[in-house]
Amino acid sequence: MKLNCIVKLCLSLILVCLFTTIGFCASSYDRELIVQDKTRAMQVESVFKELMAAYEDEDARTFLDYVSDDRFRQDYITFTDALYSDFRNYEIHQVEYWIDRVVPDNVKQFLYVQWEKRYENLDDGRQTTQKGFSRFLFDEVDGDYLLIELAGNHLFGGSLQEWVEEVPPISGQEATVVAQEEGDVCDSTHLNLCDGSNCSSNGGYWDGSTCTTPPAGAPDLEFTNIFQTSMEISFQVINTGTAASVATGFSGASGEIPPLSPGQTTPLSYSTSIIAITGAPVNGQVVIDPDYFTNDSDRSNNTLNY
Repeated sequence: MKLNCIVKLCLSLILVCLFTTIGFCASSYDRELIVQDKTRAMQVESVFKELMAAYEDEDARTFLDYVSDDRFRQDYITFTDALYSDFRNYEIHQVEYWIDRVVPDNVKQFLYVQWEKRYENLDDGRQTTQKGFSRFLFDEVDGDYLLIELAGNHLFGGSLQEWVEEVPPISGQEATVVAQEEGDVCDSTHLNLCDGSNCSSNGGYWDGSTCTTPPAGAPDLEFTNIFQTSMEISFQVINTGTAASVATGFSGASGEIPPLSPGQTTPLSYSTSIIAITGAPVNGQVVIDPDYFTNDSDRSNNTLNY
C-alpha cells in the first residue's frame, strides 16, 4: 500500500516537471518568434523610410535600390516607367505617412500605410493633395528587405495609367483620393507658365524654350549681303539688335534662320528664283518672320523686294 503511494507520488512529480518543461520551451519559442517578427518589422519600416526619402528627393536611382527587380511580383519595367513619370510630371512638395501595421507572412512582411501627398502638376501648375491607404510587400533578399509588390491607392507611379491598372485594390483604401487646388496660370507675373503662343501677348520674351522677362535690349534681324542676278537673288541675315535672337524663318524663300548673337550674320546665304516657270522675270518679296525678336517698327529693313 505504501509502495503504491510512493509510485503515484513519483509519477505526479515527473508529470509536473514534464509539463513545466514543455510550457517553458513553448513560451521561450513564442518569445523568440515575437522578437524575430518585431526585428523584421523594424527593418521593413526603416527601408520604407528610405524609400520615402528618395521619392521626396525625386531620386529614382536610390529609390530603385530598395526594389527587387527579380522578385518583383508585378511588371518591374512598368513600375520603373511609372516612377520616372511621376518625376517628369510632378514636383513632389511633401509626403506625410503613418504606418498602420506590419503583418508577417513567414519571412515576408506586409506593411500597411496611410499617407497624404502634396504635389504640383508641371504641365498646368495645379496643386494637388492626394490621400490614400496602401499595402507594400517586402521580402528578405541577401539579408536586406526589398519591396516586391504594391497594392491599394497609388502613392508611387500614379501618373502612369498603365501602372495604375496593374495595382490591385485593398480593403480600406480611399475611394476619392485627389483634391485639386487652382494653380497659377500664364500671365504677366507668371511668365514661366507661358509658351511660345502666349508669351509675347503677356509681355514676355520667348527665348526658344522658355518665356522670360524681356531683356534690356532686343534682337533685330535685317537682310544683308544682298546679291541679285537676272536669274535669282541671294542674301544673308544679320542681327543688328542688342540681344540674341531665336531660330525663325521667312516667307518667299526656303530655309530657316538660326539663332544669332548681336552683330552675328547667318553663316549661309539664302536665295530665291526671280524667273517664273515661263521664263519671264517676276516681282516678289521675302519677309523675315517678325514674332518675338524684332524692334524695327517700319519693317523696311526686314523686307526684301525684287
